[in-house]
Amino acid sequence: MANVLAPAFEVRVPQKQVVAVHGFPAAILGCTFTPPPSLQDVVVTWQRVEDLRVVHSFYYGTDQLGRQSADYKSRTSLYHEQLSSGNATLRLARAGPRDTGNYQCSVSTSQGSDKADVQLSYAAFFSEPRLSILAHSSSFTLQYESEGYPQPEVQWRDGLGHNLTHNTQVLQSDEDPGLLKLHTQVVVDMAKGLNWTLTVVNHPLGQVIQRPVSFIYDDQRNLVDCSRERLALLCPIAFCVIGLCLLFWVRQPLCSISK
Repeated sequence: MANVLAPAFEVRVPQKQVVAVHGFPAAILGCTFTPPPSLQDVVVTWQRVEDLRVVHSFYYGTDQLGRQSADYKSRTSLYHEQLSSGNATLRLARAGPRDTGNYQCSVSTSQGSDKADVQLSYAAFFSEPRLSILAHSSSFTLQYESEGYPQPEVQWRDGLGHNLTHNTQVLQSDEDPGLLKLHTQVVVDMAKGLNWTLTVVNHPLGQVIQRPVSFIYDDQRNLVDCSRERLALLCPIAFCVIGLCLLFWVRQPLCSISK
């Protein structure tokens, strides 16, 4: 009778790269392994590849967090009810920039042992940019401010699609450690165009923000000025004509009485 070979023990990660998103309750680092005959034999260890910090441990049928790094205290959990089916996925709550890096999922059972790595990055969608305009004698400064993560790609273009030289600053937000403050500005010459476009690209999330800025030149302004000048000239003439008419009307009855 032929021997039936047991399947080789294996640990897999469905996604080798995971993005933790600001505002989401947790980042999910998937990890599966060959289902074990008993949970008592299962040892699951999640740790950082860079410095071997322990992120989460499970053995003897329960969580073992005595050696867990303080950076991950009260932020990690496994799906205990799914361990028997070979699911060692890690749930990392309140993920932020400090959590970015490589994580290793190691699993050992009576069938064998194996490990696999997951790379975790962090990102935050940039908020709607806020526009402000500073007027100068012959130019304008266009400014946009927004918050997000990480540092984005920023472009300013004129109406012909040409790149414009701009000044962009990215600083850590004082209100939220998981956000960066973006401040970008460009000085534009009104004589060289009336249309510009800001583009902000957040590559990890595939977010693209495009905001056009346009100025409308009031070509009726000269007509209004001319009308005012004409009115200023016509008013004295009109008063003179009215005054002469009144004088003629008053003198006419006086002549009739004298006769």
